[in-house]
Amino acid sequence: MGYIKILLVFSTVVITLLTALLLNFAAKDITTFNIFSIIIIILVIAINFTKFKVWGIIYKKYHLSESYPLTALFFPSIYLVAIYNGEARFELTKSVGVIMILVGIWVMNSKKVRI
Repeated sequence: MGYIKILLVFSTVVITLLTALLLNFAAKDITTFNIFSIIIIILVIAINFTKFKVWGIIYKKYHLSESYPLTALFFPSIYLVAIYNGEARFELTKSVGVIMILVGIWVMNSKKVRI
């Protein structure tokens, strides 16, 4: 498994996480539509344009079936951020789900075993 592929895909996960955090912050802080709202919207659009460009690089170099499953790293990341922000509690069932996602990502990206 190529480490460059993992880094590129993980960068899109980080970009998506950043977008989610910005929108979460804006939703909590904004009561009316103002200049701050416009700045957040422009920032989110710019960040997502960057993600679009990174995905263009990924699609040119790697198979979609190998790279896209790595985007599931977003779910464990958002769970950890939610725990850190106090928006979620650490629970055994959710943690098992996160572990299952990570194992699934590992299985899908490990060397193919032919039977």
